[in-house]
Amino acid sequence: MARPKKDGKRATGIQGKSGRLYVVIAQNAVKDGIKKAEKKWVATGLADTPDNVKKAVEIRKKLLNNKEALTADRNVTVAEYTDLFLNRKKREISDTTYSSYYYKSKRIKEYFGAIKVRDVNEVIVENFLDNLFEEHHVQQRTVKDLKVLLGGIFEQAVKEGIIAYNPVKEVLINKGLAIKYSKERNTDEEFFSYEEAQHFLGKMKDHELYELFYLTLFFGLRREEILGLRWSAIDFKDMTLAINHTVTRGMTVNRANTTKTSSSAREYPLTEEQIEMFNQLKKKEDANRKLFGNGYQDNDYIFKHADGTLYYPDYPSKIFSKLIKKMPELPQGITFHGLRSSCVSILVHQGMDVKSIQKWVGHADIDTTLRIYAKVKDKESKREISETMKGIIQLKDYTEE
Repeated sequence: MARPKKDGKRATGIQGKSGRLYVVIAQNAVKDGIKKAEKKWVATGLADTPDNVKKAVEIRKKLLNNKEALTADRNVTVAEYTDLFLNRKKREISDTTYSSYYYKSKRIKEYFGAIKVRDVNEVIVENFLDNLFEEHHVQQRTVKDLKVLLGGIFEQAVKEGIIAYNPVKEVLINKGLAIKYSKERNTDEEFFSYEEAQHFLGKMKDHELYELFYLTLFFGLRREEILGLRWSAIDFKDMTLAINHTVTRGMTVNRANTTKTSSSAREYPLTEEQIEMFNQLKKKEDANRKLFGNGYQDNDYIFKHADGTLYYPDYPSKIFSKLIKKMPELPQGITFHGLRSSCVSILVHQGMDVKSIQKWVGHADIDTTLRIYAKVKDKESKREISETMKGIIQLKDYTEE
C-alpha cells in the first residue's frame, strides 16, 4: 500500500495538505486598521495527484487574473454571501428583477443558513433542490429559477477565490420529483378564445374596470402598460395612443418613462369610438375631481380610484381573478395577463400574420407569439376535426332510450 504524501509544496502557489490540493495566494488584508500581508488558502476540491497539480495551477491562474478575486472572507456563510451578492446586483438590475431575486433568496438562506460557502458540495445542492419539491411542493419552474440564482451566487464566489469550482453547475433537477409534484395544468386555459373574450366583455359593461379590461384585450397590453397610461399619451387630434410609461411593483412601486423592452414602446391608432370612450372617462374624472374637492389626488394617470389615488399594481389582477370565479362558463385557469395572450388568440382567429401580431402586442421575441399562435391553431384544428368526425362516425340516438 502506497504511503500518503507528506504535506508540502507541489508547484508555485500550490500546496498539498491531508491528501488534497490548495491554491495559496499572498494578499494584503486590513485588520483593526493595520495593513498586513497574509496567505489565502483556496480549496480546489482536487485530490493530491500529479495530474491534478496541473489543474490546480490553471485554477490559480484564473484566480490571479480575475479582477474581482480575493475580496471576501473564506469563512463567509451562504446566508451572508447571498446578501452580499444581492447588494451588488442592485447596481445592474431593475427594481422588479431585484425584488424577484430578494424573495427567492429567502428560501436559499433559510435552507443553507450558517453553512459556509466553501463547505457546500453537489450533494448538499441536490438535497436543497429535492427539498423544494418534497417540503414546499413548488413547481419545476420555481426550482429552475432558484437553481439559476444559487448558481450565480456560487459563480461569484469562484471569481472571488472563496471556492475553486461551482458546486451548482453540474447538479440536475430530479425529474421524478418534478413530475410527482407538478400541478395539473390545461394549457388551453391560459387565454380566451374569440367567443370567450366577447362573452367576458359583455358581462363587464357595467363594471368600473370595463375600459381597463377592454383596452388590455384590444391592444394586448401588459399590466404595467395599462396602469401606466396617462392622458399625455393620448393625441386626441391625431387619434393615437402611445405606450411609453409603465408602473411596476418591485421592492417599491415604480413609475417610469420606460417600457419592458425597446419593442414594447409603440404607438396605436385609435378609432372614433375609442376617442369617445376616452372623452367619457375624462368627463368622469372631472366630475370626481369636483366631488372630492381638496381630497382629490390630482395626477395624469387615466386608471385610478374615484378620489384620484392610484391603483396598486396588483389591483386589476385581484379584481379579474374574483370576476372569473363568478363565471364558471369561462376558463378558470386564466389570469389578468391572459388578456394579453387573448389578444393574440383573437388576431390569430382573424387570420393576421405572426409578424404583424408580434408588432401589435410588442413581443420582443417572435417565439412568444409563435407559441400562442400554435396553441390557438391546435385548438381550432381539433374543433374542426371533431366536427368532421361527427359527420363521419355516427353515434346512436340515445334520446330513444
